[in-house]
Amino acid sequence: MTTSSRKGPIIDPGLCRCCGAVKKCRLLNVEYEWLGQKEVYSDMFVDTFGLLLSHLDGEAVERVICATCVTRLRDASAFRRQVLRCEEKLLQARILIGTDLEPTTEIKQESDDTELKEETTPLSKLGHLDDDIDMDTADTACQDDIDPENLVLIKGEPPKTKAATKKLKVKKEKKSTKVKKKGRKRESKEDKRESKDDKRAKQEMMERMRRMEEKLDQLQQLDEQEQLPPKPPKSRVDNEHKSFHNTATIVENSLVCPFDTSFSDYYCLYCRQVHTDPNKLREHTLTHDPVNFKDSLINKKLPQIDISRIDCRLCAEHIEDINVLKEHLVNVHGKLIYDVKNEFLKFKLTSNNLTCIECGSVFSFFHALKKHMAEHFGTCICDVCGAHYFEERMLILHQKTHQKIEEIYPCKDCGKSFKSKHSRNLHETRTHKKEPAYQCPKCDAILFTYTLRYRHMIEVHGEERLFQCDHCDRAYDSRKSLREHNRRFHLKIFKHQCDLCEKRFYLPSRLREHMAIHTGERNFRCENCGKTYPRLRGLKVHMQSHSSEKKYRCMLCNASFTQNVNLKNHVKRQHQNMDIEESGFHE
Repeated sequence: MTTSSRKGPIIDPGLCRCCGAVKKCRLLNVEYEWLGQKEVYSDMFVDTFGLLLSHLDGEAVERVICATCVTRLRDASAFRRQVLRCEEKLLQARILIGTDLEPTTEIKQESDDTELKEETTPLSKLGHLDDDIDMDTADTACQDDIDPENLVLIKGEPPKTKAATKKLKVKKEKKSTKVKKKGRKRESKEDKRESKDDKRAKQEMMERMRRMEEKLDQLQQLDEQEQLPPKPPKSRVDNEHKSFHNTATIVENSLVCPFDTSFSDYYCLYCRQVHTDPNKLREHTLTHDPVNFKDSLINKKLPQIDISRIDCRLCAEHIEDINVLKEHLVNVHGKLIYDVKNEFLKFKLTSNNLTCIECGSVFSFFHALKKHMAEHFGTCICDVCGAHYFEERMLILHQKTHQKIEEIYPCKDCGKSFKSKHSRNLHETRTHKKEPAYQCPKCDAILFTYTLRYRHMIEVHGEERLFQCDHCDRAYDSRKSLREHNRRFHLKIFKHQCDLCEKRFYLPSRLREHMAIHTGERNFRCENCGKTYPRLRGLKVHMQSHSSEKKYRCMLCNASFTQNVNLKNHVKRQHQNMDIEESGFHE
């Protein structure tokens, strides 16, 4: 079954192509949005692993991936980008080292004792760079480039050739004569100049190293900013954290009852067991350890808490108000409670009518009460009519009702139109494909309709779904049936009135049957005897007379009849002093 969300289509259930699990899945070759960025999972497989997946143009169920595998794919893609960025930084650093940090050599000659010396900046001062330089190669290059006439001795070693030795001796004699004339003042000035040049070279080297470190730090900061997702406003994060902390502290240290709902059914937050009676829900919830509350919340929804009983778990204190409980936990037990209001939705669940704690409004069903609670605490507000909702997706659905152009989704097989893709997909699945669409949450059974799944949960899994009428002894297995019973027999809400007489009816079908009395039409004919009736109900009663089975028995004299009306007439004639209800007739 395919559904659509604000971020892309969802296949539920789907068989993941990557791990083989059956769960909610996404399409591999469809664009989705995550943290404000677009992503196509098939392209990510190609970029990260070089894998070109097959059958991406087939059916939707054949090209899906689950959320777990999507997370692993994102991690792999992020790791690949991290490695590439580190390689890029390393290459940039090598380029900077090759251009800015070339060792400089100064060749100087001195005339002490007629010897020449070469002063060179040591390569060891460059730190780790000396490991990357081949010293043998450097020596060879120096020997090839030096002219014999300007030969320089390294580390006081004598020249190796005789010709070079002779030339050096001549130069030494000339230099020595010049040095003697200039005197020692010249020597002291040259020494000072050499020391200044050394200091200047060292300072330039340190400055280059400092600039390179700054560039590397900037690259690292940019890399970290790209990897981190955008952070929400700090105040919002703090409020959400404080609200969640307060809720968890209250649940773990008091007897309040957290729960989840689906329409008007109550679910245990810890094990998802369904309950229709709030008293049984509270008894069942006490069997679970409240420490697991933090791990049981679904999709970070606003928690729903039943505060019918707020006693402290840590002592025998009886408490009836949430604010009093907070003060008690802080002052007596030393718990940390932040100054935050409306951490969760508060309810006092009852078997009958439900009352809003905020304004006192009364509702017959929980679904109506929760919808009303959005008016007090809903943060998603419609700009057109001001309606409040807890979730943005519900607001989006509501806003479509204000659009003048209604979207219509026709069936490709029969042309029937539907107001939503979900309704069209259900129609195609059940009518044309003949496939079941409703998965049982407790077993592998898949049923064709919601009603069949509802019956399946009662008959197979033994779920207790019995709704007792407050005004009579009738009981029903669904809230909808109980609501229809109350409106029809006790509230007598008859909205459909006949234009020719004063009779009113609950259902429009009953009004149409009634109109046959005024028109004289008798459109319902018995196939066995040919009798006609103006209403279908009359024909159904008549068809019982052709059956040999006598299902209606009198409990007073054991007489049996094929029709219920005959049993009633029998009781009136034979048992005049007995009430019909007291006769105990049954089917």
